[in-house]
Amino acid sequence: MLQMGVIRPSESAWASPVVLVPKPDGEIRFCVDYRKLNAVTRPDNYPMPSTDELLEKLGRAQFISALDLTKGYWQVPLDESAKERSAFTTHVGLYEFNVLPFGLQNAPATFQRLVDGLLAGLGEYAVAYLDDVAIFSDSWADHLEHLQKVLERIREAGLTVKAKKCQIGLNRVTYLGHQVGQGTISPLQAKVDAIQKWPVPKSKKQVQSFLGLAGYYRRFVPQYSQIAAPLTDLTKKKQPNAVQMLDRKVSEGL
Repeated sequence: MLQMGVIRPSESAWASPVVLVPKPDGEIRFCVDYRKLNAVTRPDNYPMPSTDELLEKLGRAQFISALDLTKGYWQVPLDESAKERSAFTTHVGLYEFNVLPFGLQNAPATFQRLVDGLLAGLGEYAVAYLDDVAIFSDSWADHLEHLQKVLERIREAGLTVKAKKCQIGLNRVTYLGHQVGQGTISPLQAKVDAIQKWPVPKSKKQVQSFLGLAGYYRRFVPQYSQIAAPLTDLTKKKQPNAVQMLDRKVSEGL
């Protein structure tokens, strides 16, 4: 990160600890635990797009390309006054970011505002959820034109994409945890398997984690709220933190 100019040595009065998070592709995501900084940060309430609406748009298309902006947040420079607040501690000293780091409370809103501006006026065939950009068209000729316009916008903005994670000119693509295209939207089998193999929760927090995972695919589960109601009830404030027993039929139903 030093060689890339992502960070620089710091003499800041601020300091946050480092967190290393494994990514699905085997790489490591470098994050910083900014909870104390976030607690005193004024929130940016820029709206995030609805994933259901994005998927509906893509699901009807015949040709789709999905682009991944390389280390998305790192493509956004920080104001000089913000750099000292991003400082983090390591075993070899104190450093601060020159670019937008992962973990800041307003990082998603900042980046979503950027990509919305990037695709302004192209909403009929291009959408983005943070660093995941999708171009969708009904004909191959239109798709080539749409893809060229989006790529030109990306180049003009000085942004880069991660080639190995891009899906170009396909009938169906993986986007936001779903398979979409040619009039269909379906869940990823790997995520379905993860839900089915999820261990029986033993605490209120574990129940909440399971509901968060299962709820992502609630559109595919008829009467989801009714099926999940016994689990949802376990997360209420009056309920004890320890979960003694769960109805196995409920988890199997989800």
